[in-house]
Amino acid sequence: MNQSKKKRKSLSLRLQPYEGDVLAEVVDYLNSLPKDEAQRKVADILVAAFLPVARYSSGNFTREQIRFACWEAQDSLNKHGSYMRLALSVEQPQFVASQPALTAPVVAVNAPSYKSNVLESPELEGEAADSIRPASIVQGQASSQELDAIFGGD
Repeated sequence: MNQSKKKRKSLSLRLQPYEGDVLAEVVDYLNSLPKDEAQRKVADILVAAFLPVARYSSGNFTREQIRFACWEAQDSLNKHGSYMRLALSVEQPQFVASQPALTAPVVAVNAPSYKSNVLESPELEGEAADSIRPASIVQGQASSQELDAIFGGD
């Protein structure tokens, strides 16, 4: 359909955050831009953040369409974050998953089992920690001590 024949939708919204609020910082930034650019930026981020929810609440879309909208929205927001970090020269955050406490030893099929107290004794370092780590159970493979010698230990 021709763009001029389509009915226009309107959203009137007035944001009046208090000075010093983080939303006030964003409002100041958007007000510093030309009006058309500010509107485009707000429209882009609203679509990325709310399209899946809007489609879900309308009831006019299949579960599959909503799922794809969620994936596309997440991809768009991830790319926005990546571009923002790149433009501002901010490094990617590194998240390290915490090690869950094990209540029983892990046993591999057809391999000798062992009970390690490494997790219960984080104060062990150096030689003491190396002495309780098991040797490789696969013949011809390097042990963890040998790998530490090559790549450096913790």
